[in-house]
Amino acid sequence: MIFDTAGKSTSPAIVMLNGSFTDGKSLLPIAEKLADEYYIIIPTYDGHHENGGIFTTREEQVRKIAEHLKEENITRLALIQGISMGAEIALDLAAYLYEEDEIEVNRCFFDGGPFFSFPLPVRLIMQKKFMSFVDGCRYGTDEEIIARFKENSFVKWVAKGDITPFREMILGMASVAKYMSDTSVCNESDACYTFDFPYVPYTEQKKYYFSWSSDEPARESKSAILDNYPDAKFINAGKLGHGGFILKKPDKYAEVMRKLASPRKIKEDKT
Repeated sequence: MIFDTAGKSTSPAIVMLNGSFTDGKSLLPIAEKLADEYYIIIPTYDGHHENGGIFTTREEQVRKIAEHLKEENITRLALIQGISMGAEIALDLAAYLYEEDEIEVNRCFFDGGPFFSFPLPVRLIMQKKFMSFVDGCRYGTDEEIIARFKENSFVKWVAKGDITPFREMILGMASVAKYMSDTSVCNESDACYTFDFPYVPYTEQKKYYFSWSSDEPARESKSAILDNYPDAKFINAGKLGHGGFILKKPDKYAEVMRKLASPRKIKEDKT
């Protein structure tokens, strides 16, 4: 695992966690919009960079992130943000830090998380889809890769049609794919679809903000979130597709993060 940062280390800290098959650098455009006020720490997961080993589990990534925060002498996080699978790792991290009781967390922003727990036969199907996805990133020119994904039914289903706003993300995945072993891809697929909802009390749940686009498949996990975290809050991202909020409305996305990272109470914080 390696880490990118933005902002001054003396500023309030934010952790940002990227989605599947991307690296931390994919989040730097948003981080730089916040760097005037915050210190943003962005890991690149195991198996996603040169000499990065193998991606194993969400829990292993959480442990390494927490260790890094302690090494940086972070005692408080203004915000933990995660997108897609990163939202699942973010929630696990928030629960882990609550249990460890060494780093206080102000709020959390979970964007587009697929908080599902699928049986093995379904997970095996998803592994094949993910393998096909990563294989499509491993060869060809940039334009050939983009053309290939325009015809990929799984990508079009996730993006809800037009993949143009996802161009830079796809090319970022292509740069990561060369480092990813088949084992890492399968482990990462399982990490996406074996979420087990760690316990946190209502006082922590009130810090949790979940967001999905209204047309993305991951939104189907909202009912499970309500069952397990009834005191959590929700942000309506509109009809933007999976990952569409951060890619299509980056200024608004940064504005939401800045609001959530503030120590001040916000409208949704009513008790």
